[in-house]
Amino acid sequence: MKQELALLGTLALLPAMIGPLAAEARSIVAPLCGGALVTIPVAPTNAPPGPVQGPCCAKGCQSGSSRKRLDRSQ
Repeated sequence: MKQELALLGTLALLPAMIGPLAAEARSIVAPLCGGALVTIPVAPTNAPPGPVQGPCCAKGCQSGSSRKRLDRSQ
């Protein structure tokens, strides 16, 4: 029984040991009139528009003293 559980645990950790699979690169190859080829990379359809940013670029709002203060003198 212990050997079966050890094998099950090893098989469960196998995807974590291998890591993510490489993504397929997609591109369009267009022939030109002169005989040359132009390769145009195609972005994945589920990616958000704009440049790719990591989590280190995410910043919170800094309100500081730029917010409007209520006039409490009335």
